[in-house]
Amino acid sequence: MTNMAATPQAVWAFAEHEHHDLIRGLNRIHEVACEINAWVLPELSTHVLGVLSWLDHALEPHIAWEETWLYPEIDARSGTSWATRSARFDHQQIRELVSRLREDQTALDTADARESLSELRCRLFSLEALLRSHIQHEERFLIPLLAEGVPAARQPVEHP
Repeated sequence: MTNMAATPQAVWAFAEHEHHDLIRGLNRIHEVACEINAWVLPELSTHVLGVLSWLDHALEPHIAWEETWLYPEIDARSGTSWATRSARFDHQQIRELVSRLREDQTALDTADARESLSELRCRLFSLEALLRSHIQHEERFLIPLLAEGVPAARQPVEHP
C-alpha cells in the first residue's frame, strides 16, 4: 500500500472497492433486523452469529486498515489530526455497538430472550445507520483529501 501514497486515484479506487464490498454486509445486517420475528430463536441466533462473523472478518480488518494507513495518510496530508477525528470516533461507536450485539446474541439462549428482540433489532438498525453514515462521510470528505496531493513539507501528526 505504500505505493498508493503517490497515486491518490489508486487509493480512491481501493477504498471505493472496499466500501462496495461492505455494502453487502450492511444489507445483511438490515435483512436480519427486518426478519427478527420471522425466525425461531435458534435460527435467529445463527443469523446474528453470521453478522458478528462478518463484522470480525470483513469490517474489523477494514477499520484496522483505515486506522493504520488511511487516516494517518489523510492527517499527514491535511496537516492536522482533526481531519479524521470524527471518523475515529465513529470506529469507537461501531466497536461499542458490536460489543452490545455480542451480548444480545448470548442472551438469545436465555428463557426470556423474546423480550429483548426489540433491543436487538434497534442495535442492528443503529449499527447499519452508523456504518452507512460513516462510509458516506469518508467518501465525501476524507478520501477526496488524498486527491489534493502531498504538501511540500509533511510533518508527523500526533493523534489524540
